[in-house]
Amino acid sequence: MEVISLSIDEETLEKIDEIQEKGSFNGRSELIRKAVEGLHQDLNDRDELRGEMNAVIVVRHPHKHEHGISEISHRFDDVVTTQLHSKLNSQKCLEVFHTNGSAEKIIEFYNQLEGSKHTESVNILPQNTP
Repeated sequence: MEVISLSIDEETLEKIDEIQEKGSFNGRSELIRKAVEGLHQDLNDRDELRGEMNAVIVVRHPHKHEHGISEISHRFDDVVTTQLHSKLNSQKCLEVFHTNGSAEKIIEFYNQLEGSKHTESVNILPQNTP
């Protein structure tokens, strides 16, 4: 097994330790391997989406990053049919996007949200596929 060096901020390290304890992982390495496996499976599942589709994308983000989310969503006006914004509390917001269009474009929208420094969590829920 290869050993790698990884830089992690204190907040992320605290989350790893909390997950490790609650999930009964034998160590941080096991937890990270499982997390990578889960992300890999998600990518493979998304790769199977083809053709025209509807999907709901749910995004949680800090209120201060609302502008960044807006910038991303405006680039996908052709597939975003509805957007619902909710303030969860004074610091956190939730965006729910209904999308309709090519699976490729919807997945690109999802990937940009997921990879953005402006988001805390992003989930996609395909509603129908051909």
